[in-house]
Amino acid sequence: SKVIKVITAETLATQAVNALKWEANFSPKPGLVTKNSNGAHNDMNISLFIKSADSLYDTFLKIADVSRTEPISVDLREKIGAIGRDGEQAMLTATQGVNTHKGAIWALGILVAVISNQQTTNIKTILQKSSELASIADQYVQSHPKRTYGMQAKKKYKVLGAREEAANGFPHVASSLKLIDGEVTITQQQWLRVLCTLYASVDDTNVIHRSNLEVLRAFQSTAKQAFKAPIVKESSAFQELTQMTKIYQISPGGCADLFAATYFLHNLIIEED
Repeated sequence: SKVIKVITAETLATQAVNALKWEANFSPKPGLVTKNSNGAHNDMNISLFIKSADSLYDTFLKIADVSRTEPISVDLREKIGAIGRDGEQAMLTATQGVNTHKGAIWALGILVAVISNQQTTNIKTILQKSSELASIADQYVQSHPKRTYGMQAKKKYKVLGAREEAANGFPHVASSLKLIDGEVTITQQQWLRVLCTLYASVDDTNVIHRSNLEVLRAFQSTAKQAFKAPIVKESSAFQELTQMTKIYQISPGGCADLFAATYFLHNLIIEED
């Protein structure tokens, strides 16, 4: 295999932003903002997501830069945590206060850090090292005054959130990648199956926050049916998913972040010197 000479911070930041834009544009995605629909959101649309993604370029660039030379450690974890929180502010400034990509900053931030740090495209290594980095506690998170919806849902229902997904080595991203492994061009149908896999298996704290655990479980089992359909988007289960997101005003934002992360890792391009 080719020796990787360099993975530049610019390359990684560009690819992370592109993954977020691809995810935003991908359609259909029940409950989520796409180029054709605002999903279950009345405060978000596609142009807001594109603006938000662009605002994060510097955040990913800084994360990649600092991770290039520092070993995986508490020190690195705290540094990228601080950069991520600054990135959140940049995002909120760009969106005028709408939380478009908070979870994505975390998921893609960890991946960007690890890829820059390890200078590898080996998925197994990336996920393993992500687990290592994400498992390190950042003492400054605790001083964060605002408890997230994810924290509240986790406490109430004992489900795992975005933090644990990363600390466990992104198991849902790993299974998504298995579905498209070795494929050069992925069809819309294949991406929809990836989306349905995420919808079916991720305990999305965004969904729980807007409804309850029972609704999430019904949503997951409907997504499982849609996944099995010969043509996902023409299946009655897929139509039902869309209906559920409207009835309960639910938006699987956690799944969207992992969908973007799957695309990002699948399309990881390395520039050689």
